[in-house]
Amino acid sequence: MEFLKQLGEVAFGTRLRLLTDRFIQDGAKIYQKQSIDFEPRWFTMFYLLSQRSPLTITEITAELGYTQPAVTQIANILVKKGLVKVIKDKTDTRKRLLALSPKGLDMISELKPIWRGFENAVKDLFTETGFDMMYIISKLENALDEKDMYHRISEKIKQEQFDRIEILAYKPEYKDKFRELNYEWLNKYFTIENEDKVLLLNPEEEILARGGEIIFALYKGDVVGTAALLKYSESEYELAKMAVTEKVQGKQIGKKLAEEIIRVAKEKNAKILFLETNVKLIAAMKLYKKLGFVLTENHNSKYARSTIKMELKLG
Repeated sequence: MEFLKQLGEVAFGTRLRLLTDRFIQDGAKIYQKQSIDFEPRWFTMFYLLSQRSPLTITEITAELGYTQPAVTQIANILVKKGLVKVIKDKTDTRKRLLALSPKGLDMISELKPIWRGFENAVKDLFTETGFDMMYIISKLENALDEKDMYHRISEKIKQEQFDRIEILAYKPEYKDKFRELNYEWLNKYFTIENEDKVLLLNPEEEILARGGEIIFALYKGDVVGTAALLKYSESEYELAKMAVTEKVQGKQIGKKLAEEIIRVAKEKNAKILFLETNVKLIAAMKLYKKLGFVLTENHNSKYARSTIKMELKLG
């Protein structure tokens, strides 16, 4: 147990499960000592049916928040034990309605003192620890209803991956990578046009010498992405030639490249940053919109593949 404590938050779920197991095991001992054929895991469904019945499996599932297979499994056990009976719906014979049987109803009087004992013991435990655990549990449940652990963990993993992406300035030894990364996506979705060749084969003369910038993304030691900032005037620049190799897509590398280009454009006192893209590049368009780019009607492109123009006002 000391090892689990040392693990901290990463073992939170495991420790909760172990704590739940202790409650269930001690509860089972109480029922056994009182010679009552009942198990703690039946409690919530049994108690629900004692208050409201008949109910369908679907209704019980909705009330308890269990999975339907789990509800069905417990229901089958309670029926087999003779504590619950199955009633046919008069309006729909396909429906399986559940209600406490006479045996189940008779057992309630034996169970109530035990349930009160559980309730009071839990209250004492909360008093001893100084924490209102029911309040804390409710807060946790509400928070998880807003965003479950799957999405919370996924976001943290993505953020860690994002933080591991290193942005590098242009170096002559990266010249071939600039061309290769762009050729990869252009060949996949479109065709390489003459204007592409001019920029990709001569980046130093056509982009850098004219006041632009070229950056690269390094991930796990490999150059996996690139983007360029093309200068048109002192106030207008273009985000262009952004490419991320397919094997690492989905790791927000494009986002980091675009954010760096925006930062550099602001540093150069750009007022307008625009880009051209194609409507079929859905993921790219979604990214651009998140970054603040908006569609513009003024679109006269030198690229055959370009169907829309987007702008970001920087000042």
